[in-house]
Amino acid sequence: MTFGLRSLAFVAELIHPPVVHQSASLQRLHGQLFESEASAYRDFRVVQGGCQMSNAVGGLPGSPVSVANVLPDRVQVREEQTGVSREDFEARLVGFARAALEQLPMTLFMVQQFAVRAVVNPQAADDARAFMLHNMMGLDDDQLSGFGTSPNLAGLRLSFPPSGEHQGVFNVRLESFSQDNRSVFLENVGTFGRPIMLDDLDDPLTGRFGATYDFLQNQLVAFVDRVDGEEF
Repeated sequence: MTFGLRSLAFVAELIHPPVVHQSASLQRLHGQLFESEASAYRDFRVVQGGCQMSNAVGGLPGSPVSVANVLPDRVQVREEQTGVSREDFEARLVGFARAALEQLPMTLFMVQQFAVRAVVNPQAADDARAFMLHNMMGLDDDQLSGFGTSPNLAGLRLSFPPSGEHQGVFNVRLESFSQDNRSVFLENVGTFGRPIMLDDLDDPLTGRFGATYDFLQNQLVAFVDRVDGEEF
């Protein structure tokens, strides 16, 4: 059975050699981003070693977060429960990364790490904990009875090395979703170790984020879908 994927969060961390940020450079970065269409942040505040830029996001369920952090050894872009599309996040990320390399005292991002989080609703069980324990892991009630109580959360963690299709390490979580017992939470964290520089930024950045997203959307969802079609 095929089911829809509901995205919860996109996060990107771009790690660079440690630097000392100056207030004037951080303010220029915010000013440049504030004028952009894809990567604008309304609010700005100084934090230890860097700054945080954010947008107030209202009218959506949960606790939406639209934030960019500039720290001594990395920059981070987070969109959580804001309803942003994959394409819009990629545009925001590229715009932010380009502006950061232009305005701040670093020349490359040595390591890039991306997180994609989403939920799906399997049909084989009414409770995602039962789906994870019984359908996905093949455990029965007798095998679980020794714990004396039922778990609040059940999940699986997997790690995949680089392959010909992608050059990142993918660390995966599949588990029952604590905010909704009907849903299975999916997360893929992709880590890429090839440097990215300003003169060759767009394709590597969007390609590596896209590979992380595609692995979750294609392989992980297909894996859950296959398990969902089996009877326990």
